[in-house]
Amino acid sequence: MAYTLITGASRGIGEALATRCALEGHHLILVARSQERLDAVARKLRQTHEVTVQVVALDLLQPQAAKHLLQVCKENHWKVRVLINNAGFGLWGAHSDATLESQMDVMRLNAEVLVQMCHLFIPLLQKEQGAHILNMGSISSYQPVPYFSMYSASKSFVLSYSRSLRVELQPLSIGVSCLCPGFTQSSFFEKAGTAPLISSSKFQMKAEAVADKAVRDMLKNQAVIVPGLVFKLCTYLSRYLPVSLTTYVLSRFFRPTVPAVKVELV
Repeated sequence: MAYTLITGASRGIGEALATRCALEGHHLILVARSQERLDAVARKLRQTHEVTVQVVALDLLQPQAAKHLLQVCKENHWKVRVLINNAGFGLWGAHSDATLESQMDVMRLNAEVLVQMCHLFIPLLQKEQGAHILNMGSISSYQPVPYFSMYSASKSFVLSYSRSLRVELQPLSIGVSCLCPGFTQSSFFEKAGTAPLISSSKFQMKAEAVADKAVRDMLKNQAVIVPGLVFKLCTYLSRYLPVSLTTYVLSRFFRPTVPAVKVELV
């Protein structure tokens, strides 16, 4: 039995990806920090889709966490065919307002842990037919975002890394895709007091819609997946508009009205 392993699977896009993969008949290994939330998601998926769901409660920011996860899979003989690196978070606010530790945690989880997961699980993936890696980027992978500086920088890395890895892993028959969603429905933007453009629901997508597009295009071995026509247009414009202009416009939208806060933007 081969599994799809999803990190950050207890809520948001991660939970939606788990649900969508279960719909395709994928057996799942769900990873997140909260045992209680993971158990709840697993129960629902087992009942609704009749798939096998394993859960591993783990904080991937802890030292050696990725290696521990690999060891758990090996000890339980869980074959991994699809790896979805969804776990991540961002900090909204002025860079100087947040602690250095929290800023570095963004880079560690969004980029460093993602690289560790890919590197460690490639030997398992290459044993499976139809193996695939789906890395979580962002619409901000294409554009610096003031007041989300560490988040956008880390996601730019993820997009570049995924594109390179895709070519390297072709001889091993492992596909690599990078999912770059735009704003996905969350209460964060309203609580944070950001611009009406962002908090307006017409400029946001439901997590289920993002997951549906992600899984459908992953199965087609699409290199980069950008759900939503509006956000596809944004990526297109980012190639031709001056970076100084787009960065200035985004700074007006994201200028904080409260101190820097941690927000899960997987």
